Amino acid sequence: MLEKIKKLLKGKNTGNLTPPAPVTIDDYLGEIEEIPITPVEEEKIVIKVCSIEDDKDAVTAIVLAEAGYIVIAKTPNLEKEIDDEFIEIIKKIRNEVLKNGGNVIILGDEHLLITPKNVVIEKQKEEPKKNKILDKYIKEEKDTNEEKKETEKEE
Repeated sequence: MLEKIKKLLKGKNTGNLTPPAPVTIDDYLGEIEEIPITPVEEEKIVIKVCSIEDDKDAVTAIVLAEAGYIVIAKTPNLEKEIDDEFIEIIKKIRNEVLKNGGNVIILGDEHLLITPKNVVIEKQKEEPKKNKILDKYIKEEKDTNEEKKETEKEE
């Protein structure tokens, strides 16, 4: 094996192998070929906005969600202006969208968010709000308890 290495290094001093001289960072970076970076086109998410006033509008919203669009649909005021007929329209939308793996969420009083099956809606978990007054009280109570323990040890 050593003989093969010697043949590879022919003409060089094979009896004494020394490491090569260090290369400066500038020399090293100058030798590196730049790799061309091509930006990846991101797939755009399309949100369709429409109004739902009757069955025809409901079918349009359902078809858009099935086609993969996120739909924000304006409705009559869901708190005040809907009747039994409109409740049936919303149930129809919900049933059809759920059947296809999508989701329907009420946004405020006058909008529905209808999503296709490839969109997941998650409610953000809120961090519990810290009560500064309560925290201060707890700290003072701990300090008082520690002082009591120290005085008991001394006695």
